[in-house]
Formats: sequence, C-alpha cells, structure tokens
Amino acid sequence: MWIFYRFIICSLFHKAVGQFDPYFADGRTGIVHLVEWRYEDIDSECTNYLGPNGFGAVQISPVNEVRVMEPRSWQERYQPVSYRMVGRSGTEQQLRKMISNCNDAGVRVFVEVVLNNMADGSGRIMGTGGSYAIPDSLDYPGVPFTSTDFNYGCSIVEDDDIHEIRTCQLRGLPDLNQSLARVRQRIVDFLNQLIAMGVAGFYIDSAKYMWPHDLMTIYSKLGNLSVSAGFEAGSRPFIYQDVEDLSPDGIRKREYTPYGMVSEYRFTYDMADIMFKRKPFHKMVFIGTKLGYVPREKSIVFLDTPSLQRFSEQEDDPKVVSFKHRKLYTMALVFMMTHRYGMPRFMSSYKFKQFDEGPPVDTRGNIASIVLDEFGQCTGEWVCEHRWPIVRNIMKFRMDVAGEAVRSWVDNGQNQIAFCRGKVGFVAINAEISLSMKANLYTCLEPGVYCDLATGLSDNTECTGRAVKVGEDGRADIMISSKDDEPFLVLLANQKLP
Repeated sequence: MWIFYRFIICSLFHKAVGQFDPYFADGRTGIVHLVEWRYEDIDSECTNYLGPNGFGAVQISPVNEVRVMEPRSWQERYQPVSYRMVGRSGTEQQLRKMISNCNDAGVRVFVEVVLNNMADGSGRIMGTGGSYAIPDSLDYPGVPFTSTDFNYGCSIVEDDDIHEIRTCQLRGLPDLNQSLARVRQRIVDFLNQLIAMGVAGFYIDSAKYMWPHDLMTIYSKLGNLSVSAGFEAGSRPFIYQDVEDLSPDGIRKREYTPYGMVSEYRFTYDMADIMFKRKPFHKMVFIGTKLGYVPREKSIVFLDTPSLQRFSEQEDDPKVVSFKHRKLYTMALVFMMTHRYGMPRFMSSYKFKQFDEGPPVDTRGNIASIVLDEFGQCTGEWVCEHRWPIVRNIMKFRMDVAGEAVRSWVDNGQNQIAFCRGKVGFVAINAEISLSMKANLYTCLEPGVYCDLATGLSDNTECTGRAVKVGEDGRADIMISSKDDEPFLVLLANQKLP
C-alpha cells in the first residue's frame, strides 16, 4: 500500500513541476531562437552544430498558417489565419522530419505559439496555406472561429487598466476570448498536434495579454509528451511565457510563474543599460530577486528579441543591445552565459534596415537557405549569433560549471567585475570605456597555466589564445584593456595545460 501511495504522490509531483523541465539531454543547456529559419536548415543545424556543441533546444518561429502580407514582413508570424501547419518555413512533413531529427540529435524543439489573437486586415485576406479569412467580420473558417469567439472590439488605449490589457485588441489584432471552452479546445487541439509530433514545449507569445487562469486551464488540458519521441511516460510540456511587467498596467510576472517559466525582461533592459553606460556593472552583484527578478529557476534570460531589436532601432537611446553593437553584445552574452542566474536564450538573427523587413529571400521570394563560409559562419543577411566562436567556447564553460555557485565576486564599483563559479571557473569582464583592468585577483582555481576561452582553447600542449598563470595562492595577474575586441577573460579548470 505504501508503494502505491508513493507512486501517486510522485506522479502528482511530476505533473506539477513538468512545465518547468526543459528535458535537456545530459550535459546540455540553453535555447537557441532560430528566427524565421527554414525547417530543413533547422534540421541540419540540430544534427551538425547544436547537438555536437551542447545546446539544449531550439525555439522555432510560429508554425501555423498566417496572413500573407505585402511586402512580406516578420510580423506575419504573429497574425494567425488557421492552425494548419503550413507556412514560409516549410511543409508539415518537413516540420515533422525536423522535430524527429532534432530529438535524435539531443536537441529539444520548443514552438513559439500565438494564442492571444488572429490576423487583422481589410476585406478578404489569404493565408500561407491557401486559407482565407475576413477579419472585418471576425470570420476564420480555417479554424473555425467566428465573431462569437472574440472579445468585444475595443482597443488597448489605457496602459494602466489590467482588464483592458487582457480583453481588448493589441495593435488592432482581433482578440480571442480564451474564457470560452470552445476557443480553449481549438487551441488545445492545435498544441496537442505538435506534442504528438515530438515537440517538448511551447513559448507563449504575448502571455501578459491573456488571463493567467485561462492559460492555466489550457495548459492543464495538454497531453503528455510523446513517448515515441523519447520522452518518459507522464512527461508534461515545458512552458515558458512572454510576460513584460515593467509597464504601469499592474501586471506582474508572479501571476504566471505558477504555470511555467517567464521571460525576464528586467535582465534584458538592465544589461542594455550597463552596456550603454546608463548603469554600472556593479549593480549585477545583486542579480535575482533583490533587483525585482523572478527566482532563477523560473527565469528565461535573453538580450533581445525580434520585436525589441526593431523597436529599439527607432529610439535615440537604444532599449536593448543587439548584434548591431557587436562588442557590447558579446560582453553581455559572456555575462549571461557564465553567471548562473536563469536559463539563457540566444538569438539567431538576420540583418534588417526597415522595421517591417522580413527574412532574407531567394530570387523566388522564398526564405533563403542558410549558407556557411569556410569558418562555419553564416553568410549573406543571416547573422547567426549562436555560431560566433565566443558562444561555442563559452558553452563549454557553462556546461562544466553547471550547479556551481557564484562566489568571490569583486568589482571596482563601476564596470569592471570578476567572479568564480565554484572551484571550476573564473570570469573577468572590463566594460569600462577607457580604463584598463589591472589587478591581482583570486580565481578559485588550482595553480597552473590556463587557456582563456574568450580567445582560444587548449590543444593539450599550448593555448591557441591568451594564457593566464595562476599562482600557488590561486591568484592571477589580470590585464584586460577596454580597447580589446574581447574585453573579458574566461578560465575553466579543464583548460589547464599539462
């Protein structure tokens, strides 16, 4: 009898915490957001790069049928016409094949989903799969949704009214009423199709614009992850939610954290403020709940998103740091990946000049394939930050220091910081504008010569980049010029020369 009760308790516990488990394969971590990539390219990337280099998962752009906009725009992905799985990235068959091959490579697949709204437009609009919709009359026969499935036609104008935020139209997009059982069921059916294909979880776009209890009901009705895709019986889908809570609307992340992880926008904006010298790096000694963040085990940390990149471009004082500020972005990436707070999500962007500009295309207007140069870097308009050498090297650090505490933090009160991860790793970053870091610092490492992961690796006999000597007292002379292209130092125990 005791064994039976223990089984019941364990089963309930698993169902309660399952939405916080990303199901990373052993030794893997981090989510790579492959923005607008084709399924065939994601398939290849999982097998040839992400799996071998320790990345835990990919986040892919919305997969369902969306409105065709002219000219083609990145915003199409956020204007659903139906829940048919056909779009610019490929066919349903290609999607299934990609999910299967990514799982085989040990890389989980998380799908970004738009559940808050349907497509807008005037008159009859067409979808990427040939379906039509008439937004003026709230008619979406491809689902189907009709006018009775939507909230009344108000628009969000008051940024401090929670009811308006969650029941009115965001930027004019028809707002679904998730309190209706029939609306929830159609959403659940769509998500369960993806679960059956082998996805491990979902990123919920615009979650703050939906009532938490409605989302909870939707999550509770989702099926368990696919056993045939390699998940244990009873595994629940991983959930992480888009919740920006810095507006005066009163919405807070903690309303959503019982149901899944959340995107920690405070970290994003704090890192931009630090990189652009609006705040000192010293501030991050308090990273976590002291800065108003959610607990680290419920937090997704990131530096930018497709929308933040574009909105930031319109401002005189950029709101986020992105690939367009490569040196600053790299420094911020190093901090995000070497600190233990939160689960990191890396962007893989494409270049753009105009706000609405869609992904790179070929001569026929289809999304362009990813083409790599001799160094394994993306060519053309694809940026592919996740393939930058520094990211690959620092992934080794993050995997090796997993579970190790941040200790021995030191800083100059401004923008030079250093800290250890247990007795396994050491990090120093100089984010000053024109002040070199010259200090004898405790590294927490054993005596010896270590190769700096920021500039190279160990080939067992020498360092391919900078070498640092750690003395018998565990201290090392650290010299980092603010003018360096990589003004940081990253040491790892297993990068010690023999």
